[in-house]
Amino acid sequence: MAANRLVYVAAETGARFVRERIEIEPIDWLHRPCQLFDGKSAMDACRHAIGFERAIALHGLSLGLDTSPAVVSGVPITAFLSDHAMNYFAASPPRRREEPARKDRGAPALYSCIISAELDRGHIHVFGAMIARSASEVRFRIRQRFGPLLEDQAIVRLGFDWSEPLACAMVSQAMAHLLMLVAEDPTSSLAEGLDFQVEQRFAS
Repeated sequence: MAANRLVYVAAETGARFVRERIEIEPIDWLHRPCQLFDGKSAMDACRHAIGFERAIALHGLSLGLDTSPAVVSGVPITAFLSDHAMNYFAASPPRRREEPARKDRGAPALYSCIISAELDRGHIHVFGAMIARSASEVRFRIRQRFGPLLEDQAIVRLGFDWSEPLACAMVSQAMAHLLMLVAEDPTSSLAEGLDFQVEQRFAS
């Protein structure tokens, strides 16, 4: 269990630092003593339940890297862990969980998503379009890429509308034409494996 906790925190740390472009080596932060862990490092504290829960809440809420323990006290980590991840921190052995693409047996279709959100260090705009079988599958993939906070702010729609302001500003004419073709026939060779994303970040 201790190893699972530490591996998960290390993965979340690396993912967040890449996502938010934090200019610190994740391994340096993992070894750094923090008030969040009562003066211990994440490497030591996150092997135990309390340290693990504090780290997950810290990264899930995109808080400062040495936040006081009181700030994350009482935050339920279930909001930041998938059902699949939760299996590894339960008393029973992990059970297999189907990916949303397999659970949701709808027909393939083009979905688009937009995200416009404030971050600690600025603002982010994201436009994405992908072939999926349901909106829940799209949200699952957004969560995997950007984390639960940005997934919560994502607007997911069936199809593609180039008149939507973010799409109009961020998608080229050639790509818009392709997306319109794919929306009309999501089983065509053009649609196969389509997963398009464009991102803009502005420093505050």
